[in-house]
Amino acid sequence: MKKFLNLFLLMAFFLAPAAFAVDTLEVFAMRVQFAKESPDNSLTTGLGIFDSDSSHKKDYKLDPTGRRGSASYWKKHFEFANSYFKTASHGNLVIKYRIFPEGGSNAYELKKQIIDYNRTSKLKGEKTAEFDEARSRDYLQFVYDAVMAAHKPGDSPFEIPLSENPNTKRAFMIIHAGASRLVDGGSMGTNHADTPADFMDVYISSDVWEYLPTDQDFVPTVQDTVKDRNGRDSVRTVANGIVLEGATIDTLRSIMVVSETASQDGLNWGVNGILVNQIARELGLPNTYDVVKGISRLGYYDLMDFAGYNAGNGFLPAMPAAWERAYMGWSKVKEVRPTAGKAVTVDVVAAGSSEEGVEIVKVPLNASEYLLIENRQRSWNKDGTVSVTTGESDDGDETDMTTVPVDSLHLVFEDSVCVKGKCSVNKNKASGIILDVSSFDAGIPASGIVVWKVNEWFLRENLQYGVANFWGGDTLRDHQFGISMVESDGVLSIGKTFKNALGEDTYDYGAGTDLLPHQRIADSSSSKKYDVVDFIGATGYANTMTTQGGYTGIKISVAVPEDARKEKTSNAFLGDSVVNYGALKLSVTISIDDGSIDGSQFPREIGLNSAVRGAVFVNHPDQDGEKIVVVGAEDGTLQAFSALGDTLFDADSVVKKIELSDKKMEKDIPLYRVAPSSGSLKGLVSDGKYVYSLHDGKLVRTKFETGLSLQETLDLPKGEKSSLMIVNGKLWFGIDADVYSVSTEKFDKVSKEVSIAAGHVSDLAYCGSGEGFYGLAIASDDGHVIAYDTKENSIGVNVKDPVVRLACTDLDRDGTSEVVAVGSRGNVAAISRKDGKVLWTKNYKRGAAGSSGLKDETSGIALGDINNDGYPEIVFLGDNLVYALDRFGLPLSSFPAVISRGSPVYGFFSDPLIVDVTGDDVPEILVSSSDGLVYAFTGKGKQVTEQFPLSAGCFEYAETVSDLQPMSIFVTDAVPSKKSKGPEIYALHRSSLTALRLQKASEDASESAAAWTLPAGGNERTGYLDASKLKAPEEVNAKDEISEFFMFPNPIRGGIAKARFEVGAEAKSAVLELFDITGLCVFKQKMTDVAAGRNQFENLDLTALGSDVYTARLQVKFKSGKTKKKLYRVGVVR
Repeated sequence: MKKFLNLFLLMAFFLAPAAFAVDTLEVFAMRVQFAKESPDNSLTTGLGIFDSDSSHKKDYKLDPTGRRGSASYWKKHFEFANSYFKTASHGNLVIKYRIFPEGGSNAYELKKQIIDYNRTSKLKGEKTAEFDEARSRDYLQFVYDAVMAAHKPGDSPFEIPLSENPNTKRAFMIIHAGASRLVDGGSMGTNHADTPADFMDVYISSDVWEYLPTDQDFVPTVQDTVKDRNGRDSVRTVANGIVLEGATIDTLRSIMVVSETASQDGLNWGVNGILVNQIARELGLPNTYDVVKGISRLGYYDLMDFAGYNAGNGFLPAMPAAWERAYMGWSKVKEVRPTAGKAVTVDVVAAGSSEEGVEIVKVPLNASEYLLIENRQRSWNKDGTVSVTTGESDDGDETDMTTVPVDSLHLVFEDSVCVKGKCSVNKNKASGIILDVSSFDAGIPASGIVVWKVNEWFLRENLQYGVANFWGGDTLRDHQFGISMVESDGVLSIGKTFKNALGEDTYDYGAGTDLLPHQRIADSSSSKKYDVVDFIGATGYANTMTTQGGYTGIKISVAVPEDARKEKTSNAFLGDSVVNYGALKLSVTISIDDGSIDGSQFPREIGLNSAVRGAVFVNHPDQDGEKIVVVGAEDGTLQAFSALGDTLFDADSVVKKIELSDKKMEKDIPLYRVAPSSGSLKGLVSDGKYVYSLHDGKLVRTKFETGLSLQETLDLPKGEKSSLMIVNGKLWFGIDADVYSVSTEKFDKVSKEVSIAAGHVSDLAYCGSGEGFYGLAIASDDGHVIAYDTKENSIGVNVKDPVVRLACTDLDRDGTSEVVAVGSRGNVAAISRKDGKVLWTKNYKRGAAGSSGLKDETSGIALGDINNDGYPEIVFLGDNLVYALDRFGLPLSSFPAVISRGSPVYGFFSDPLIVDVTGDDVPEILVSSSDGLVYAFTGKGKQVTEQFPLSAGCFEYAETVSDLQPMSIFVTDAVPSKKSKGPEIYALHRSSLTALRLQKASEDASESAAAWTLPAGGNERTGYLDASKLKAPEEVNAKDEISEFFMFPNPIRGGIAKARFEVGAEAKSAVLELFDITGLCVFKQKMTDVAAGRNQFENLDLTALGSDVYTARLQVKFKSGKTKKKLYRVGVVR
């Protein structure tokens, strides 16, 4: 994602420095003007000097012409900025300012005209990218020239000593003559813009200096590595600021740039918004509009969105949104975690007002996403009025105060008043410079509760670039943003581009319909004229799902106070009237459905990235019916928590983690370690009493007693460790080519049991019978599978994949288990332990056999009866696919099922599970993905959509396959029924642990014989399913018939096809023939020993056939002597 964003640095100066803690910010503002234009250049507004725009002077009553170049004019604007930030920060930030040149001098003068720094057309043969880069260089040259014009020995703002107060920081600003291009075209819009050489207001931070030409004095350079056209690293030398000799700062790294005026073409527009937005950038706040597409994302409700700082026509910018105030530590944040039946109600006071109480409510959605809820009020006066203080642009201190009802506030700053489509000049408009306002949210469209969705991962990745939102290209598109509004009306229009009647682009910047509560016209089924929209639910267009669509079950409700003011506004985008409710305190209720666990502390940050299959459960020594969850990290660290997420003992150490709150980039995460790490973790199992962990050099046994943990260790032989499991009172594991065992009772001796002929042991499974190692199946890292059935015999097959996962069950219910092997590159096999025969081998789209570029999909196997036929099915994962195979190795109907219909998911690496989550007593398949979601599928291949996919982890974009972080899931009944009826699902993803209740599952769903609720089938990790406990299969009378026959894909492209058929009895042979339109047989293949049930011809090579429609004939010769035939039409496309 970083690579994509860097492509746009050329077109937009949106980078920001790290936030710094400030109580006082000194802004040294330097007035700069250009060489006077003679004659007037029509591509710019004015002549390049202050107050030189002679057109429409009488139209600009606010921020008037005449003294725009004076220090007094800009001191009045800084008074507004100081009042704004003092209020927004609740007194925690003061803005001080000095205007240069001082002493009544005129502005610093440059030798060039504006057009010399901002040409508007390409040179002959110049490409667009080259033109954009040239304009960027020219702009930075302007900044350089302006700084050097001000930095004259003995009279430089850069020579003034810095404050000795550590909480006072200094920043610099250029105020240049000329108009901002922001509203070029005036009220007629951008299609009538006629001065393209006007500057935009730009914040220059450290990374933007790369566009400053380096072939001049006082330009320091650094080496920067970028990708060339071929994707290779290329090192270049770029500028890194401006060196200021004799100054109190060594190098200028950042500077704000503001235009003389924003008014253009008769439209009076203020610079207050631009000014406070630039200061906020210097404080470290990011742009929140889409910096790539240039589209508003948060609308009028945020200062850092261009719509927000232009609220009130730029004179009355909006407050910073909740996340920014929380990030800066300016507003109180209350985090709430509702549980089923125990909603949380909070009185939320108006943001920025003097009301005492909570300004922001935080509701976690998963480990990296949360909701922020705030109360935004246009008026902070109980009577619904707003007072605007204005002053003249001279040195005088006289002020005027205008107080109006908030509904009439537009009369203060708008040029004209429109009633029923007829517009006239606004004779009541204020004049002078706006110095203060009684509510700094007066300019937003309406009052009420705003619900923000925050994606902290996205912010962590991009805050260094000074951005919170941007179009993510063909990869992320508009699926990921740092901050977004939950539009309560369900009409998701903010951030979208629409066309008006003239075919021009038009946008929605927010209205009262986006807030809670508001009135809307009732639908036809209601007896009321209006309905009050007072909640945002867990589903619907406006919802509390995660960015990836993960279900959370959370509902946000807002009560309408009895004494609330009704505010009548309109939806400027849709044209509808809107009624909102004004109140300085609104009661917000956050509730959650039955998926929560009463009293739980989830999601929980555990500090370290977890290992795959990295959790087991043991009985709690002090709490009847409750378990302890023991979590293993990749580095071998074990941590323990109660099933509710509570700690069991004091933390022994901490790790640092980046967290974007209270101006701090880091916070301490305590580690509740059982003991120091014994080396990287290779396996983790439990017998319910003890936890056993396999490490590089040790085998560790851990027992929990009240308030403490006890450990015993055994030293192990050197070698590569693998695959720990518990069978019949023994621990089994691999070291290189050997299988070892240890008694769980005595835990005193390591015994070598058996060695494999080649390779190293990579996986183990238990097959239900046999003494010692004779009940085991062993996979080696060269793709071989070995199983032992008696003391004399061993059987095996070469699956040919680098990584092989094993499981055992009685597939055909004949009383003897089969070994199932699933390779990391799509090869799948079943081996009979009765006679060593390979029952079948298949190949499916998994790992290198898929299309994702992933070489090896190492996720495990799940076994269970998902279609209630009494036979075990084999479940495993491929590229964005979940497979469910029957006992013949063939996919069930509608499988493989596509997991994600949006961005494909792959690289699971962790195990699917099988458990009933719908309450119908037939298990579903659960799939955990690296995007933080848990998907559910029925035995018919249908995705469960009610309350799924579950939000259990967190999304982080992975640029490469190696960056994928698997999520492991575990289903168990770990919490007493009085707090959680039925099983819980625990999820380990990155450094977080989450638990939810499977609310539709029956209480005993995790105990079902048809289920596979933990990786490798249980805490013991045996990989065994006892099929004898499944329901008895229905008896089917043998019939000499072909019940199903088809070929796929149809049509056949690429020349390779398969043919599947089902017969009612065993057969001697089956012959497949293809005939062309003349009746000539053009293809023939035979299969012997046909099983009763489903069979398949694999990988039929039809590359010799031309494009045509063929008749396929299947001829089956049954053991009874009867022969049956069936036809099928199939197309071939070359």
